[in-house]
Amino acid sequence: MTRLHKSLLLFAIALGLFTLGRALLYVLYPLQFAQLGFGQVLAAFGNGLRFDGAVIARVFAIPFLLMNLPLRWFDRRGWFDPLAWLAYALTLGMVLLLVGDVFYFEQVRRHVSYELLLLRDDWGFMLHYAFGVYWWALLLFALFALALGWLWQRVLRGELRTMRWAALQYVALFLALAIVGRGGVGGKVIEIIDAYDNGDSAYGHLSLNGVFTTMVFSLNLDPVDHHFYPQEQAVAIMGEQQAIIDPAYPMLQRYDVEPTGHNLVFVLLESWNFDYVDSFSGGSIGATPNFDALARDGLKFSRFYAAGQRSIEGVQATLTGIPALKGLPRIDAGIGVSNFTRLGAMAERHGYHTVFVQSSDRDSFKIQGVARSAGFKEFYGKEDIPLLLNYPDPTLATFGWDYDMLMFLKGKLDQAGKPFLAYAFTGTTHTPYPELDGHVIRTPHGLVDENGYINALHYSDWSVGEFINAARQQPWFANTIFIFTADHATHFQQGGLRQLFHTPFLVYAPGIVPAGTNHNVSSQLDVMPTIIDLLGFPDEFAALGQSVFRKTQGQAFVTEGGQSIALITDRAHLKHNLHERLETAGEGLSEAGFMQLERQLLARDQLSYELLRDNRWAR
Repeated sequence: MTRLHKSLLLFAIALGLFTLGRALLYVLYPLQFAQLGFGQVLAAFGNGLRFDGAVIARVFAIPFLLMNLPLRWFDRRGWFDPLAWLAYALTLGMVLLLVGDVFYFEQVRRHVSYELLLLRDDWGFMLHYAFGVYWWALLLFALFALALGWLWQRVLRGELRTMRWAALQYVALFLALAIVGRGGVGGKVIEIIDAYDNGDSAYGHLSLNGVFTTMVFSLNLDPVDHHFYPQEQAVAIMGEQQAIIDPAYPMLQRYDVEPTGHNLVFVLLESWNFDYVDSFSGGSIGATPNFDALARDGLKFSRFYAAGQRSIEGVQATLTGIPALKGLPRIDAGIGVSNFTRLGAMAERHGYHTVFVQSSDRDSFKIQGVARSAGFKEFYGKEDIPLLLNYPDPTLATFGWDYDMLMFLKGKLDQAGKPFLAYAFTGTTHTPYPELDGHVIRTPHGLVDENGYINALHYSDWSVGEFINAARQQPWFANTIFIFTADHATHFQQGGLRQLFHTPFLVYAPGIVPAGTNHNVSSQLDVMPTIIDLLGFPDEFAALGQSVFRKTQGQAFVTEGGQSIALITDRAHLKHNLHERLETAGEGLSEAGFMQLERQLLARDQLSYELLRDNRWAR
């Protein structure tokens, strides 16, 4: 074979591996693609070849062009083979990302996108996680690498025939790589949005692959345009739902309140699903008896939604009222350069003691810096928290132990000596789920399966119960408001778009906040305004959300992996990718109603993006 023939065969092998990855995705998650007919599935596989070919062509472009330089001197294996083995290494890297994408799809029901770009400080954890939990997958991958290497060698062995019309073939190769790499001859370069050109999310997910989506995000090949209306019109649209006190700073709000002097403890619960908390779902899993008891005496919110799908997005939303937006860094990666309401600093100005504690490492997700930037005076992480229980293996809790963290926090609150605002972030319910003591084991334990999750959830619930029981013995308890919600839902909670974000939200403050159930739609973006409202701070603040006590019907703005946004109401929801609608659902809502919902969604996205970009989010 000539150099070009061998190159094309290597390209075909890579393309076949991508198709196998798509088939694996389809077989492993049939419920996600059940709505597609047989013809649509075939069409998605065919459409997927465009995205597969595009990313392979871009990755292989340089080595292939070097491998096929149109001079006879290069018709030798000493030149061709090393470059071909470079293509082999690149193929292994792409396959590794494909495999990771398949595992990741189970967690969030979409392809990996920006996540790899945010792991620069977490590679140690990722390696520990991979070798500790998915060692078997790494072993299989090593065997696959050997098999692929054998196949690669089969292609490379043998003499290279001289290329005829080498210059012409080289030009043809260059043009072919360019055309395939851009996704076609005419029009613009292929983008993520092109996978959803028929408006079907499942079809788009099956067409795409994680290598392509990661490349697009990392190289910013998909320009972000958040401008849909003249800014004055966008402000007016948002003003239909909430009062605007300053059109130049549309996110600014102020409540006519007086300081209450209450203490407040906010607890962000790692991966607590709405459907797994019986007092909220009406189910009978039995994993959260302590939380269910609190819910009977607290104010439950039945239609509360996380603002995103990752922990740091939950921290950002609850702490600042700012959503995670496509094209903007998160709070741990640069959004802090813009002015935003610093909740801890506000509380300090009102004479409060502020403390932030998380069960995981201090620098996990750069939370230590996040807490400092929000104005919290004290910060503690796993390194600061002594273990109080004799765990089977204390090192297995990668993200720390909830009981020990909450008891550590209780000790700090005992010493406050004045009103306090505390923010706590649990972690034991994050995979891998550690081995636990017998008294909290409910099902046969697994590191990453649903049984392991239920056991970890039961332990976390027990920890919350012990924390509240200990707090009840302290003089500060009667004047304290406790707020509990989750950072995000997990993949064990099945269903449509709402279930992706549906989480419990509980305000527990006997004697301060009456017990009951609130059915208004609200979200993590409402948490910071709610805290300000409950503490009676009359200060100016900026947030996309509002206090849950001031909403009559409500809407929830959510973001899905930096790829799409959605607005959820009590009657309907609408999902959008900044170019077109991806999904709509509603009870008796007309097209005019969906158009109004779309206007509200896009206006919120536009204003959030432009105000943060222009540093006009807060004064």
